[in-house]
Amino acid sequence: MPTNRMLDKQSVATYVACLLEAAKGADRVFSDLEDLRTVRKAVNGSSQMREFLQNGSVPAKNKVAFVRDAFGGIAPEVISTVSVMAERGDVRLLGRVTEGYEAAAEAATNSVVVDVITAVPLDDHLREVIKTKLAADLGSDVRLNESVDRSILGGIIMSAHGKRMDASVKTQLSHARAVLSNVPSGGDK
Repeated sequence: MPTNRMLDKQSVATYVACLLEAAKGADRVFSDLEDLRTVRKAVNGSSQMREFLQNGSVPAKNKVAFVRDAFGGIAPEVISTVSVMAERGDVRLLGRVTEGYEAAAEAATNSVVVDVITAVPLDDHLREVIKTKLAADLGSDVRLNESVDRSILGGIIMSAHGKRMDASVKTQLSHARAVLSNVPSGGDK
């Protein structure tokens, strides 16, 4: 007899496969990934939205209407998938679907999505330098998921597949502060 975990795993795989097939047909594989991330961020960021979409007493048609209204600028295939998830009470699986979709999109296109955080937006030249270097290191095409975080002060933070490389000024200053705090101050012998 299948367990809830097994059923959830099967549901995630089904949502991912359907969404990927629709995205490939619309030539929107990575655009749909961005849309899916947008929906996940909105749902995770609002306890009211999450509770509404997961509430078993709310009629499915109301949840579907809400998803369509709340995410009007999102690709139709993403809206349809999230709507079905809301109808079936599977919105709690949205994070797993997003992660599974990213992995499936990478495999289908022989590419890697690298999250890149910088203090200022990348210009075209630097973007190409980063992509070329990462493509050589990773042995596949690279797609950058860029974001700006002014709090890192400068430098870059990159992550892919659970591995993170932090070369931000903020982290370097933090390391320097830690080293200096362990250095004897002198004067006392």
